[in-house]
Amino acid sequence: MSHPEIMEFDRASVTPMRILRSMSPELRGVVTNLMDALKELRSCVFRAGALVLTDEQVARQAWLEPDALARTLPVIIQAGFMARDDAGALFSPHLYDRLSRKEERAARKAQADRQWQQMQETGAVPDGLTRKQIAARLNGAKGGRRRNGETPEEYKARREQDVQAQQAQRSMPLMGVVDGGKGAAHNPSKKANASGDSQISVAGFPIDLDQRDINIPSSSNSSLTDETETQPVDQAQVQQLAARMMSASGLGADQAGFAVSFARGWLGQGISADLIVSAIAAHRRKMDENREIPRTMGVFKAPVQRAISGEEVVQLEAKDSPQAPPEPEWKRQAAKAWAQQAVVFGNTMREFGDFGRVVREWPEIAAKHGLPDCKRDRAAYEAYFRDGVQEAA
Repeated sequence: MSHPEIMEFDRASVTPMRILRSMSPELRGVVTNLMDALKELRSCVFRAGALVLTDEQVARQAWLEPDALARTLPVIIQAGFMARDDAGALFSPHLYDRLSRKEERAARKAQADRQWQQMQETGAVPDGLTRKQIAARLNGAKGGRRRNGETPEEYKARREQDVQAQQAQRSMPLMGVVDGGKGAAHNPSKKANASGDSQISVAGFPIDLDQRDINIPSSSNSSLTDETETQPVDQAQVQQLAARMMSASGLGADQAGFAVSFARGWLGQGISADLIVSAIAAHRRKMDENREIPRTMGVFKAPVQRAISGEEVVQLEAKDSPQAPPEPEWKRQAAKAWAQQAVVFGNTMREFGDFGRVVREWPEIAAKHGLPDCKRDRAAYEAYFRDGVQEAA
């Protein structure tokens, strides 16, 4: 492909093609014809070998009237959509920029191919690594690619800082186990197994090495060491709390095992069952308001943890406040039906995979599962059961 004869080319000075929208229709048509002609020639400059095409020849090649090209070409060159090289040949800066980038990529690929071939010949290729994996490691060690708007000098400085940080990190000594206050010998509540102590204390928080689900609070308070240790709980209490959690969350039976696991852990920490259920119910109401459907019991883990952080205040308020009146029967029925519809709606969505179809066919689906034929809204459900109780009375 022919190249324009220019000593220097500044890519930053190339006018974006979007600016062409601001030009007159005649000028836009001339620029489009010139670009199409160059693309058909598979070139970026109007040149035939060493011969520079005249403006009249360029007009014929681009299917333009010579007068139209002569009238618009000065403005086109001034706007940067076309330019002339040192020999006077008309060329497109955009196509030349594209060609230059393509040739640079080809040169980098050829250099990488030569390096890869040399590594294979010398046996310097690590076992079990592909060429792509090796290139990713090398690029990562060099600081990755240059970021948008980053100059070559800034990119080089950032790479040097990354390399220094990596070297400093490798030279850091490994930190030993930090005891949060009392050692294992002074804490009789810690048990030892055949391989030694199964619990360690880091910054005052016990970590069970055999426990899969580890939660470390954000605050550092050594007085929490013994408070967070789980204690044996009654299986009946666990089952009862798990049932209340399932009812408040509205999840299906496939999550019952997870509910039992969470209930056992929270009760073992001495957490109030009412606090756990209220936190789950509150988070479920927020999800209903946002038209979200919970999939697993793990969705309610974080809200319960946040409620646990203020458990003492909640319990004190509940202890000082008068006994709350019992919940009416119609409200319990509405809550149960609302939880059931969430399960039915979620299962139907997974089956149909079409939200619009589920909404259209929801009255028939609700009737099939014994649900109210009212609007799918929590307030509508409560109004349905409340009005039904009043009519019965």
